[in-house]
Amino acid sequence: MPPPALVIDIGNSRIKWGRLDEGGRLVGSMATTIGDQASWGMILDRLAMGGILEVSVASVNPPAAERLGETLRGRGIGPIRWYRSAADVPVRHGLEAPGRTGADRALAVLAAVSGKGHSGPGIVVQCGTAITVERIGPDGGWQGGAIGIGLSLASRALHAGTAQLPDFASLLSEIEPPAWGASTRPAMTAGIVWGAVGTIRELIARLSEGTDPPPWVVWTGGDASGLAPLVGGRLTEVEPDLVLIGLSIARTTPVTSR
Repeated sequence: MPPPALVIDIGNSRIKWGRLDEGGRLVGSMATTIGDQASWGMILDRLAMGGILEVSVASVNPPAAERLGETLRGRGIGPIRWYRSAADVPVRHGLEAPGRTGADRALAVLAAVSGKGHSGPGIVVQCGTAITVERIGPDGGWQGGAIGIGLSLASRALHAGTAQLPDFASLLSEIEPPAWGASTRPAMTAGIVWGAVGTIRELIARLSEGTDPPPWVVWTGGDASGLAPLVGGRLTEVEPDLVLIGLSIARTTPVTSR
């Protein structure tokens, strides 16, 4: 059996950390903000208890990846296997430029198809800094997808591009957001959240055209649990650790298998 290992997903806003047991199963995970570098050592100490001989890291954030690499090497943790683009991931695809496509997108598709055991046409929705909606064909091959703006980035963009609109750290709650607001915060929440819901619904509908049976849908990302119920639909599953699961599969699968 492979030794215990760490799997790490470096995004634009967060880092997700996971530990695999000797059988390669994800047995624990946690998330931190990208700027909370002071906590990295504590997290590594906690996850690496009992010894870690291997680390697999997916990154769409080169500066943060460089800092994390220095931290891992400084603590004697390694070797490190990097997944920096879809070209590094053992997933079947029809992409034009996998070397310029995010590893996180590829790993999420790999996990949904190979880790979750889904077959036939499918859709993978990631809700983080960006919202991505991926199309999987009837043969399980990744055909590509769409990239849109995530909730937090939309809030920051409105704040940065206007003179008076604020930036709200969180727009989702357990209460369904209003369709309109009588003050700035609920008005921005309505526009950003329901705008994202409409975008995802439309993309799922368009990516589902011509599929038989209807595609399954797997969601992941920090805002997935809040957006998925608002979008609705059948055959929907939310898996917060989808990219980490993809890393657990990729580390033992040759890229040439795609």
